[in-house]
Amino acid sequence: MARRLILPLILLLALAAVLIYVGGDQVVRFEVLPEQPEQGRFISMQAVIIFSALVVISIVLLWSILVWVWKLPRRMKSQIGRKREDRGLEAIEQVLLATEAGDAAGARKKAKQAKGLLNRPALTALISARAAELGREDEAAQTHYNTLLENPKTELAGLRGLARIAETRADYKTAIDMAKAALQKHPGKNTVWAFKTLFNGQTTLYDWAGALETLELAEKSKSLDKDEIRRRRSVLLSARAAKLMGDGQEVEALDLAKKAAGMAADFAPATALAARLLAPQEQTKTGQINNGHVKKAAHLIEKAWVKNPHPALALAYKDLWQGEDDKTLSRKIKTLIKTNPSHRESSILTAELALDNGDGVAALSALDALLQGEDPSARVCMLSAQAETLLDNEIDARMWQHRAACAPVEANWSDLDPNGPAFNYTAEDWRQMVFSFGSTGVLLHPRHAAYKGSRAVIVQNMAGELGGEGLEKAENTPKKALEENTPKEKPPLKAPSADDPGIDDTNSSQNLAGRLENLLDDSGKR
Repeated sequence: MARRLILPLILLLALAAVLIYVGGDQVVRFEVLPEQPEQGRFISMQAVIIFSALVVISIVLLWSILVWVWKLPRRMKSQIGRKREDRGLEAIEQVLLATEAGDAAGARKKAKQAKGLLNRPALTALISARAAELGREDEAAQTHYNTLLENPKTELAGLRGLARIAETRADYKTAIDMAKAALQKHPGKNTVWAFKTLFNGQTTLYDWAGALETLELAEKSKSLDKDEIRRRRSVLLSARAAKLMGDGQEVEALDLAKKAAGMAADFAPATALAARLLAPQEQTKTGQINNGHVKKAAHLIEKAWVKNPHPALALAYKDLWQGEDDKTLSRKIKTLIKTNPSHRESSILTAELALDNGDGVAALSALDALLQGEDPSARVCMLSAQAETLLDNEIDARMWQHRAACAPVEANWSDLDPNGPAFNYTAEDWRQMVFSFGSTGVLLHPRHAAYKGSRAVIVQNMAGELGGEGLEKAENTPKKALEENTPKEKPPLKAPSADDPGIDDTNSSQNLAGRLENLLDDSGKR
């Protein structure tokens, strides 16, 4: 009411000021006794206005005082409540800071204080749960998160908290249930955490089929990048195909492996698995090889070789043409090399082809660029040793053996299990591959990381020349080439030892280019 009187009061005061400025003429006359004019009283308009203003001011002041007195208890209570709320908010701030700093005891203390000061059950339950989580008090945290489940507005936060606790306790089934509930009850929400929790739990439990379904949901909601989804799906299909193949369901495994290879041609394990499933080369009624299957497998490997050459793919490609003569095999391998001639694996494959044909000069020429670096791999050094052996250069062969013993091992070569097929992964290896290759496109090498043995680079009957007695005969080296190029009646070289480290190879890389020129000139003269 006081506010409503302020405007009329201002108008009255303004009018009085105007009248005072105009003059003091008597405009109002009050007659006490009409028959006695001299006893009349005259009041000016200014006086009337000023009197009215004073009356209005008095009323306003009186009303304001009464209202202030009336609202005083409420204001005092509100002030006390405001201070209490400020203390509560300060306690919440301290909880968040303590949680971020890792102070579990301080976080619990301030969370309890905030709960007593604030009438915000959802907020206090959340910070209390986080504080309990920090202190490893899972049961208390679960109690607070269950409180959040009672309100539809806070249910999603409660589900996420319960899923997180379940993951820390390795209870992946519970985590999966919480994630599924979040996706079902809140389909319109941006619940990226639910996809991650569900996917991680399914892959940890090796539920490849379930993980594939989750990827479809992630693709529809655009929770992951398209390329990442494609790579992860390829790995999951490969893992599922490997399991089916182990269970004897080769037809279903082949279908999944081909899908995986077609989805990510740069994922060598998928291509190798598909080729291996086609490798049995089902025979017709006449007992002949089904060339259609071989061509399909060859096409898969050639397509993968363009994207990401891998030594396992080269071996799988050679296996496809086991029944062919040496000339046909050589032509097929050259076809594979031409698909990606500049890659180092193509250079190595060219050298291996030359060694198979007994041509040490061509092998060294193909390896020349790889040998010029500071640290050629052990695999390249061993191939060079074999080439030198074919050329009757025992000292140089021994030098390359010495370098091979000290050279770094190629991670790709570790994928070749000496007692089994390439990419002989366990379920845990496939799970790691889902995230390593699926997220970054980088091929993981579990055997290399676990220091497991790999296939020997040189496995042909040259034990004497290569300084070892346990080398086996190579399956892919023609006998004729070995007979023509293996030196006769030469004493075997001793393997390098701590007391006899071998030949000084300081200038080997510098001299190799000159030696190759001389060898090529001599070869041309002949």
